[in-house]
Amino acid sequence: MHFADPFSLPGCWFKGALHIHSTASDGELTPDEVVDWYRSRGYHFLALTDHGVLLTASFFSGGGAVSSEVGDFIALSGIEVGGTDPQTGLYHLVGLGLNGPLGLREGGGTPLQEAINEVRTAGGLVFLAHPYWTGQMSRDLLELEGCCGLEVYNGGCEVLDGRGFSNVHWDDLLAAGRRLWGLAVDDAHWWPGPEDADLGWVWVKAPALTQEAILSALEQGLFYSSSGPQIESLRLQGKRLWVSCSPVVAIDFIGDQHSSRRVLAPPGETVTAGSYRLKKRQRCVRVACQDAQGYWAWSNPIFLDGMV
Repeated sequence: MHFADPFSLPGCWFKGALHIHSTASDGELTPDEVVDWYRSRGYHFLALTDHGVLLTASFFSGGGAVSSEVGDFIALSGIEVGGTDPQTGLYHLVGLGLNGPLGLREGGGTPLQEAINEVRTAGGLVFLAHPYWTGQMSRDLLELEGCCGLEVYNGGCEVLDGRGFSNVHWDDLLAAGRRLWGLAVDDAHWWPGPEDADLGWVWVKAPALTQEAILSALEQGLFYSSSGPQIESLRLQGKRLWVSCSPVVAIDFIGDQHSSRRVLAPPGETVTAGSYRLKKRQRCVRVACQDAQGYWAWSNPIFLDGMV
């Protein structure tokens, strides 16, 4: 069994935004304005992921060479890479924590696996960006290597185009044995205002608010994602999985194949806990919680390896 369990680990919870654009590419706010916007709303870290532009600490504070650490808030280096794979078509990737430039082909003609390899070579973590919006099929992603996960929810794609949820892609890949974490993100551009910001985020459990600690936790899956609800604990007791959360109307336990269950609150009420008995030969399970306003929180999957 592999259970990335942030809930029982020591450390602190840090809230982060991991897909944001600025005037360095096609956003409407400067990098410093973006930092101020998120910091003033209780976020602890962000990654500016402008298209084809690697933003590091030197882009902040008027472009001066400053540390990415600013007390109770840090900025991670980030980039969004886009291209067209000759076999599978359009793709976008989010790269986090890069420490060097990318050697991608001009004109966006780099195959998807080659682009993933380039981000990894530059020291970055790779997440597949909005596969539903991009039009990718789950089968197009089955053979990819080197990805940490995908965006299960992209707020900008949802509010602007109605294609923000990629949970079916995620479940298809998990059922096929791929081990991927799920991000909720904004993809904020500030067109025409903040409607595409503060829509999706991650809560990361880490020992310190540093780029190294946050990236390590993201790579290990020590976080959960949300567009509203909070997941307070997730624990295995024997063959039963328990979750506690902020008040919600539904708790979904999503497993591979047809190993799933929904816990519904009575009409007009909410629940704050639920449980699920694992099935024989079940390989994975994840939890999703929906509140009365329609917002979701997503745990990362627990990989059972047929233990039950």
